[in-house]
Amino acid sequence: LNKPVSASFASVVIANRSVDEIRRASANVFTAAGYQSYTSGSGQMIFEKEGTRMNQIAHGGWVEDSPVRERVRAEIVSLPDGTYRLQCKVYMVRHAGDSFFEDEKRLADFRSGPYQKLLDQIAAQLK
Repeated sequence: LNKPVSASFASVVIANRSVDEIRRASANVFTAAGYQSYTSGSGQMIFEKEGTRMNQIAHGGWVEDSPVRERVRAEIVSLPDGTYRLQCKVYMVRHAGDSFFEDEKRLADFRSGPYQKLLDQIAAQLK
């Protein structure tokens, strides 16, 4: 409850590192966890992988022809004290890449545990 709304899903504060170092460590950790890495036009880091069978059932249906994708949108926010906050939100995506049918559904904050662990790994790597 004491985090800013934008950091309410999963976040870590990182000191004494550059934005490039944080980006590289983030890409390394997420890639090792099976994600593909992308960068959006706004500089936001996007990590994506095929969802699990349970994700498919919960978010895509039983007979969906395209697999549900798990999409992590991460960003680095500069804080007033010179540190950075790495934060993310996660979405289940149906019809990923389809400009007309793509549908992102944000995961609820209480489902942040696995993603917080990934961000904690990034912070630990940078210490």
